[in-house]
Amino acid sequence: MPVTLKELAARARVHPSTISRVANNDPSLRIAPATRTRIETLLRETDYRPNGVARGLKLRQTFVLAVVIPDVTNPFFAALFRGVEDGASSRGYNVLLCNTDGSPERQRSHLLSLHARRVDGIVLASSYLKDPTVRWLRHQAIPYVLVNRFSDEAQDPFVGSDDLVGGRMATQHLIQLGHRRVGHLAGKATVSTGVLRRRGYLAALADHGLEVDSHLITESGYTEEGGARAAERLLTAPNRPTAIFAVTDMTAVGAWGAARRMGLRIPEDVAIVGYNDIPLASRLVPGLTTVHVPIHEFGSAAARLLLEQIETGDAIRRRVIFNPELIVRGSTVAGTDAPAGLRPIAALATE
Repeated sequence: MPVTLKELAARARVHPSTISRVANNDPSLRIAPATRTRIETLLRETDYRPNGVARGLKLRQTFVLAVVIPDVTNPFFAALFRGVEDGASSRGYNVLLCNTDGSPERQRSHLLSLHARRVDGIVLASSYLKDPTVRWLRHQAIPYVLVNRFSDEAQDPFVGSDDLVGGRMATQHLIQLGHRRVGHLAGKATVSTGVLRRRGYLAALADHGLEVDSHLITESGYTEEGGARAAERLLTAPNRPTAIFAVTDMTAVGAWGAARRMGLRIPEDVAIVGYNDIPLASRLVPGLTTVHVPIHEFGSAAARLLLEQIETGDAIRRRVIFNPELIVRGSTVAGTDAPAGLRPIAALATE
């Protein structure tokens, strides 16, 4: 039979509540180091596990968080989830994963279900601009953090990259290589990443005195399939672009495949830049030039912001913005692929 708190307390010569507080890593507990060591040794020897249900009832918490993402097949969100889980598990929280497939209706359904299950907080990575479900979260006073996409700027706790700077950086790189017809595989106008990265693209054109050609901009969405279809439209046009900036790495991978199927050489016939620096970007041949953002750190920072709200009971509106970094590989400059295993320096965050 599992050992009880009362039995452990008798063996350690302390009150059962002291055993419980040590087992649950209560930061407010003040006991002698020798006593704590004796209890921790006893917990390991007996393989004691706290009763999570009883703990939750007492503290009125479930010790469960949720991460809501738009596409479970996208490696970006796998790394993001891992960052949240790594940040939360060390504090005694479990993390659920919900996938919306980019559907506002599914997002709303997930959030209603999570609220009914009384999760302690939500990391939302699938929000839209002026998103009514985010406003609902505010109204319900549910602790939440938006990641990668914001809804109403400056109104919500948010973790992400400076997307305008990243889009500008990617496009400027292509222009500086001599490209004058730079296409853009654009995200949706209802999503902050799509809007800001497109603004960065347009700003880079203006910086270099290049006119905007609407025929060089086509909406791709955020999937490999969408990127392939959009790239085919651009690359079969009479005056096709010589370079493409894609809103994400997955759309860039789609463009990369479309160009190869059409017999185009990368980067000689068409140069391609993505955004996010997912692991696949460095494994393509040639490697994909991309805008690096620290995806795992997005998740761990979001977990910290969320747990701060849960543990203090205070709503926060802090924004953590990471500076993007351009990683140049062979899809824009031949022969520049980094050696296997080489990683860029992590970006800095500003609040």
